[in-house]
Amino acid sequence: MSEQFQTEFDTPGRRLWTPWRMNYVGGETRESGCIFCNRLNGDDDVSSLILHRSERCFVIMNLYPYNTGHIMIVPNQHIASPEDVDPEVLAEMARLLPMLLRSLRRVLSCHGFNVGLNVGSIAGAGVAEHLHQHVVPRWSGDANFMPILGGAMVIPELIPASYAKIRAEVERELSSPSAVTLKMVVLDPGANAVLLEPEGTLPSVKVESELPVWRHGTDYVSHKGTRASVIGWAGANRASASNDITLTMLADSTSNQEEAFWHSLESNEFSLGVAGDSIRRSLTQLAPLLGRC
Repeated sequence: MSEQFQTEFDTPGRRLWTPWRMNYVGGETRESGCIFCNRLNGDDDVSSLILHRSERCFVIMNLYPYNTGHIMIVPNQHIASPEDVDPEVLAEMARLLPMLLRSLRRVLSCHGFNVGLNVGSIAGAGVAEHLHQHVVPRWSGDANFMPILGGAMVIPELIPASYAKIRAEVERELSSPSAVTLKMVVLDPGANAVLLEPEGTLPSVKVESELPVWRHGTDYVSHKGTRASVIGWAGANRASASNDITLTMLADSTSNQEEAFWHSLESNEFSLGVAGDSIRRSLTQLAPLLGRC
């Protein structure tokens, strides 16, 4: 690297700030026990970023991804190397892979993947004691000057949003195609009101085309005069095949709130029922982004 480029790259105006990684860099992410077993034995799949649980394996997002949509297939068995894993576990990992690739392609329009195992710390395994298979989406041009010269990977989307989009697609892959309906908790920019159908229910749409599930949702509310982005998951907490696909969406300031059916969240009308549960989950997810307690 030339001295001129080094000086230019180190100037304050060319720094990329990623404070969300500070816990990892500072070692504050260490925890007792195995991180995969801890997540598997927990009961909050959304916070743990678990996308799917099957009989012998589970699928989880990487909290510190190499690229957007970086996921891992993990055996339930706490085992370090493929030669010690039950053949049925390896077979299930292989069966899950095509479904996950289809889901990631549809959600992220990626051009390819890195798929592989790092067996042992000497081979680069960050959690060497528990086998896991990496699935990393790739795009043309993603290996640009940032990771090569700057040692930094740019992740363009917050992890809760990526988790919601990918989990919705995985749920679609595992469900009967004719039974997939997407529900949406669409909040106004200040999260003070929610968009409802005229009959007082959450907006919902049948997933009937090859568009990703999340695009069905943004297109549907767009027809109601509302532009919104996916920010999180508001469906069932347990990550197993179900038809409860509910996404949290945040409207932007250009949305026409006068023509849409917006209802204030200051009343108690959402205190009961499935819709109320979904709205509360959405508000909890959104609180850190709004600086609320």
